[in-house]
Amino acid sequence: MSDGVDCAYVVARVHRLLDGELGEAEADQLRHHIDACERCLDEADLMALLKSVVRRSCSSCAAPETLRLRIVSQITFTRIVIDPGR
Repeated sequence: MSDGVDCAYVVARVHRLLDGELGEAEADQLRHHIDACERCLDEADLMALLKSVVRRSCSSCAAPETLRLRIVSQITFTRIVIDPGR
């Protein structure tokens, strides 16, 4: 992308963006990149959908933080293994 933001960086941080865990400047930078990059938009949409499904499935109970971290780690690892050239 010509915005100076690396797609791998965006994909690695999109879950934090969706959770509202980033500062305003970084969040705006990532949103701008995602709006202009189809690949990152697809990744962000997929992560948002996954978060929605997990949230809906676990709405009657609170999932421990360790489970959330395991899921995010596994998703990241799976993406790297499946498509290391991205």
